[in-house]
Amino acid sequence: MGKKAKSSRKGKKAWRANISTEEIEDFFEKSTKDALSGGPLSSAPADSLFVVDKSRDVSMKRKIEKNREKDDSATVSGMADMWDEKGKDNSNTRKKWKPSVIAAVEVEPPGCSFNPVPESHQDVLAHAVAEEMQKVYQNELGPQPVPLTVPGEVVDEEEMYFIEADNGSDDDGENLGENEDAALDERSCKTKRVTRVVLNKRARHKERLRKESEARKVEELSKEIDSLPDIIQEIAKDDEEKQKRHLRRVVAKQERLKSCPPRLGRHKFEPAPVQVLLSEEISGSLRKLKGCCTLAKDRYKSLEKRGLIVPTAKNRSPCIEENRDGMRNLTISLHSMEKFLPDKIMLLHISGDNLMQQSVSLLHVKDPLFKRMGASRLARFAIDDERRMKIVELGGAQKLLNMLEGAKDDRTLKEALKALAALSQSDEAVRALHQAGAVPVIRSTPDSSVDAEIEKYKSSLLKRFHDLRFDVPS
Repeated sequence: MGKKAKSSRKGKKAWRANISTEEIEDFFEKSTKDALSGGPLSSAPADSLFVVDKSRDVSMKRKIEKNREKDDSATVSGMADMWDEKGKDNSNTRKKWKPSVIAAVEVEPPGCSFNPVPESHQDVLAHAVAEEMQKVYQNELGPQPVPLTVPGEVVDEEEMYFIEADNGSDDDGENLGENEDAALDERSCKTKRVTRVVLNKRARHKERLRKESEARKVEELSKEIDSLPDIIQEIAKDDEEKQKRHLRRVVAKQERLKSCPPRLGRHKFEPAPVQVLLSEEISGSLRKLKGCCTLAKDRYKSLEKRGLIVPTAKNRSPCIEENRDGMRNLTISLHSMEKFLPDKIMLLHISGDNLMQQSVSLLHVKDPLFKRMGASRLARFAIDDERRMKIVELGGAQKLLNMLEGAKDDRTLKEALKALAALSQSDEAVRALHQAGAVPVIRSTPDSSVDAEIEKYKSSLLKRFHDLRFDVPS
């Protein structure tokens, strides 16, 4: 393009119209850039031109330190003897597991021996039976299931129609009465005009209530300030109690780890029952000893208890079934039998006779709790003459008399007298009790002012002996 044609500058108007403003626009543009960028570099001091950034990124440093790994090439030399006998392996070392608190091989109580001392054998047997009885009592005393059928009479459709009609008529009458009452209330209620005097009175009452509430708050605050030392002491006591509670939890956790492992999977660990022989199975000789549980089962339970393997399946709990005569027996599935009972040595047999024998064996224990459990069970077993005589043959009558004679509390007296009263329903059992000297023992039993059932059982027993003329000295 050619040069721009020169315009005429003749006159003031032409000169103003054709004057160039590029220099002014460049100056303003440069000053604006300098203002936005912090000033011109020519006028800035030398220290502000060059800055060394010495700050560090803390998050990036932590990330680098976390993921930092040693370079294998720096530790291992490139030159190595391929025929060297001592080769170096760069694999990671295995983690060292902490030793388990539970012993790998636990020693059973002395009563579990093939030829134990009678006292220790009875203690272990009572402990094992008590565990099974506890399961039975938990099932018996647990919540009852919802019944499938509800007793009642079936209502026909016609009767249901009349019942609904009667209910509807009553409801209609009630609704009419309610509507009439509402209409009367609307007629009687009239809006009253609120005057300025009433409004001022309400405002003064509201202000007085506000001042009273503020005064109460100030008074409560002053009381709290005065009781500050007591509050500090209470806080210190609470902290001490929390510390003690924490210490108890730690100790309880350590004790719990000694008996059972931590929860590793879905199922809980269920310990195997005590491997104890019954009284008739004790032969005193290893040649006559029956087969016991396999070593594999014992080792598998030990691994589960120490937390080395996860329990795979939950053992099925024993169930209780009721017979026609009202007697409840304990039935255990074969699957659960294989898991917690040794071969051919079942601690708790299916039949009720063995439960009777176990209940009689509970009367041998010195602890009154086990005695009461055995007596209560015998009282429930004595439902017919055959079972009553079975209890007498097992020595239950004599054991109950010994329990009654040595009882030191009302609960033990009550359970012993209750079991004897259940046995006294049979004439042969009463004869056996008379021969064992039951009359003087029952007469010497002290009466209780707290429990009236003791006197009731005692009087019924003496009346039974009197009716059969067993209380007359021969």
